[in-house]
Amino acid sequence: MNTKTILITGCSTGIGYRTAELLKQRGYRVIASARKAEDVTRLTAEGFETVQLDLADSASIQKAVRKVTEMTEGKLDGLFNNGAFGQPGAVEDLTRDVLREQFETNFFGTHELTNLIIPLMREQGGGRIIYNSSVLGFIAMAYRGAYNAKKVSK
Repeated sequence: MNTKTILITGCSTGIGYRTAELLKQRGYRVIASARKAEDVTRLTAEGFETVQLDLADSASIQKAVRKVTEMTEGKLDGLFNNGAFGQPGAVEDLTRDVLREQFETNFFGTHELTNLIIPLMREQGGGRIIYNSSVLGFIAMAYRGAYNAKKVSK
C-alpha cells in the first residue's frame, strides 16, 4: 500500500481538524499539529499521529520539523498550511505588538515551516504544499483590517 503522508497545521479545531479527519478516513497518513499541548493530547487520543507546533515560535517549528522527519523517515507528500488566527478590532485599536503576533504566526511562521519542508520534498522528488486562505484577502470587512492585511500578504 502506498500511503501518502501529510502534515497539517492548526488541527485543534475548524478546517484543520475536519481536513485531518477526512484525509485520515480516506487512507492518508495524517500528522496533525496543534499549538497547545492539551490539543495535541486530544488529537493523539483520537488516533492521529501528532506533533506540537507553535508557528509563532521558531524553536517549536524547528523541533516539529525534526520530529516529522523522524516519524516519516524524511518522506512527506504534503504540507497543508492551515494554522492561523485573526485579531478582530478596528485597526486603530490594535497595537503594534498585537499585529506583530498575528503576522509572526500567520506569515513568518508559515514561511519558516515551508522553507524547512521544501528540502525534504526536493530530496524525494516532489510533494505538495497547500495554503489555506480566506475571502478576506479579497474583500474588506469591518473590524477585520489586521486579518485582511495578513491575507493580502500571502
